[in-house]
Amino acid sequence: MDCKEYADASSCFEKTKAYKHLVIAYAKQGSYGKALELADEKGLYELGAKIALHIQDLRQAAYFYSFFEPSRAAKLYRDLACYYEAGYCYLTLYDALSAIDMFRRCRNKAQRLRGFKEVSDYALVLYFTKDYSSAFRIFIALDDFYSALECAIKLKENELISSCKLLIGYDEANKHHYHFAAQCLESFTPQRALCFYAKAGDYEAQINLLLQLGEYEKAIQVCILHNNLNKAYEIASIYNPELLSS
Repeated sequence: MDCKEYADASSCFEKTKAYKHLVIAYAKQGSYGKALELADEKGLYELGAKIALHIQDLRQAAYFYSFFEPSRAAKLYRDLACYYEAGYCYLTLYDALSAIDMFRRCRNKAQRLRGFKEVSDYALVLYFTKDYSSAFRIFIALDDFYSALECAIKLKENELISSCKLLIGYDEANKHHYHFAAQCLESFTPQRALCFYAKAGDYEAQINLLLQLGEYEKAIQVCILHNNLNKAYEIASIYNPELLSS
C-alpha cells in the first residue's frame, strides 16, 4: 500500500482479514461505497465517519458518529433535517426534551408518533425509578398532562397539581369534552367552567355552580332562559325573596 499498489494491497488485506487496512485500501482506490459498507459491517465506525466526511456524505457520517459520538451525529442529522434520526441520537444522550423537539419537526406522522412513544417509555422508566421531577418535565413537553399530574402528586407539589388540572381542563375543552373540562376547571376558573357547562348543554350544573358563587340572579336568568320557571321561583324564594317582586 505504501507503493500505492492498492489493488494488490486489498487482495492481501482481504486474505489476512486485516479489515481496517482493507477499508483504507478501498478508499484509496476510490471505492468509497465498498469501504463504507465494510466499515459498517466490521464496526469500524470512526474510520467510516472519517471517510464519509472526506467525501462529504454527511448523512453517512452522522450514521457512523451515532455509534460513538451521538452528540455530533445529532447535530449533523438536525442540520440535514433528518429530525427522526436526530431525535433518537438525543434520546441516547438522555436528552429527552431535545429529542421531543426533533420528533415534533418530523413531517412523517408515523415517525413522529413512534418517536414520542419512545420518549414516553423513557419517562415511564424515570417515573418507576422515582425520578418524578424529570419525568414530570418530559410528560409536560409531550402534552401528556394526566401522566404529569401523577408525577406532581408524587412530588406533593400543590402548585404543579393545580397547573396540571388546569391544563387537563383546557385540553379536554379543545377536544370538545366540555362537561369534563368544566368539572376540572370549577375550582380554578369558575367563569370558564360556566361557559363549558353551557356548551355541554348541562344547564343544571351551570345553575348549581352559579348558586355556589352566590350569583342568584344569573341562576334565575338561566332557569327562565330554559323555561324552568319552577326552579327559578324555588331559587328566588330560598336565596333572595326580594327577586320575587322584581
